[in-house]
Amino acid sequence: MYSLKFEPILKQVLWGGDKIIPFKQLNDTLDRVGESWELSGVEN
Repeated sequence: MYSLKFEPILKQVLWGGDKIIPFKQLNDTLDRVGESWELSGVEN
């Protein structure tokens, strides 16, 4: 059996904001983040 590695997918949208960036210690070059997918089977 092998382990799974997940990476968050950040969706930048027109109605998004930047309040989640310091909370999740993300790259501060992002802006207008509207969704943060932490665990998903969807490929980036």
